[in-house]
Amino acid sequence: MKRIAYFLMVLSILMLSCSISLTSTPPVVTEPPVVVTEPPVVEVPPVVTEPPVVTAPPILSNVTCNELSIYLDPALASGYNCETVAAITEGPEVYPQYTKLTLQGYVLSGKFFEPQISIFQVSNYTGLLPDVVPGRVSALQALISGGATGDSLPFLPSFPAAQAFHAQYRVLPFLSGGGVRFLTEYSQYYVPVNNEDLFYTYQGITNDGQYWVTAILPINNPILPAGPDPLPGGASQEDFSNNYGSYISDMVNQLNSQTSDSYIPTLAALDSLVASIVIQP
Repeated sequence: MKRIAYFLMVLSILMLSCSISLTSTPPVVTEPPVVVTEPPVVEVPPVVTEPPVVTAPPILSNVTCNELSIYLDPALASGYNCETVAAITEGPEVYPQYTKLTLQGYVLSGKFFEPQISIFQVSNYTGLLPDVVPGRVSALQALISGGATGDSLPFLPSFPAAQAFHAQYRVLPFLSGGGVRFLTEYSQYYVPVNNEDLFYTYQGITNDGQYWVTAILPINNPILPAGPDPLPGGASQEDFSNNYGSYISDMVNQLNSQTSDSYIPTLAALDSLVASIVIQP
């Protein structure tokens, strides 16, 4: 009986061990934690823009006369007259047919010259005065390029009188070319600098060399007498003539020392007028 009991005990142990699973459950493998990192911040340099370039508005012409166009400030003159002047081929004044713009209602009146702008075709003028015009064209172009001034500056048309002096000289471009402006008087004798005869002139030439521009615009300054008489200091004509060189030198210095605003009209107003000139054949 003990053997049977022992056998039964062993058998029950064996049966119990068979009921236990021989395979073990593999451990649960967890994924490593995903580390999410933000992409690096790329610093974009600021876009540097140039400030806008402010350009002056174009000068708009409000007057047209044949091939000439200008901007005429109503404060300078209230109107104009446009004409084609016939050629004169003989006599003390010789010139080809040309365009002439006369300013009406100008700020000054009763002066020796009327306010005007004239346009001459260089080839036609040269045909009439071949010994005069080419030299003046060359002289003017030299001044525009920075050349030195002489005793007399190039001027057209030719007058039967002499250029007494020049003051307030300046090289000044216009929309179709370049030129020079200055103050002067023309006379046939020794005449004082005065507000009746004094004028602002612009002598210019187009970039292509085809047209000559002449502006003759009366101008005044309060340091000057109203007219040529009487002679300064009550001098006789002989004494005045004998000392004319030193007198003119002193007057040129005085005119050069005056500001733009002291002139009537101002130098700036006349410069703006001629700077607006356009020549379109």
